[in-house]
Amino acid sequence: MDKDDLVEKYRDINVYPGWWLDIYEEFSNVCHILGITLDEDEPSFSGFYSQGDGASFTGTYCAQYAPYVGAQRKLPSEEAPAKLREEYPQETELHRIADELCVLSRIYFPVWAKICRHRSNYTHSNTMNCYVEPMDGDVDNWDDEVLLAVDDKVRQLMRDLADWLYARLETDYDYRTSDEAVLESIGANELDKAE
Repeated sequence: MDKDDLVEKYRDINVYPGWWLDIYEEFSNVCHILGITLDEDEPSFSGFYSQGDGASFTGTYCAQYAPYVGAQRKLPSEEAPAKLREEYPQETELHRIADELCVLSRIYFPVWAKICRHRSNYTHSNTMNCYVEPMDGDVDNWDDEVLLAVDDKVRQLMRDLADWLYARLETDYDYRTSDEAVLESIGANELDKAE
């Protein structure tokens, strides 16, 4: 069997159950820094290269405090942008999301949000919705237009975060199924000698 046939035969050799778990762990850390508590068995994704593919998550967002993994204290949400820059210096999309969440808290009010998913056969970010309320719980203190604007912005930022996750998953999947990675695994497992 020639090299091209071997690559096609073993194309999915690196796509084993749970190949995405390291990316999920990284995403969970990012969420903790931002103040997002993921629901159990979240996030979710489907992929790749079909209509409706994408990633999404459910949980809660709390702007007042962002729990930092491994710390005994809670960091104010204003520290999340600096923490993400420290831990993920190349991830400018994460920096933007953290900055915008911080600005919302400073200009309007710290929010609490329930992040949910529409009932759907899909898991992409546009299936996500958020229900925002001020941390003080008194929505009557805020103009409806302000609440709606903050709600829309938080929803979009959570969707942007889900899109960031999906891009990470897709990049990893593309590498795992690339000719280079497949050939390396074929050689490491001596599958070329078995053919």
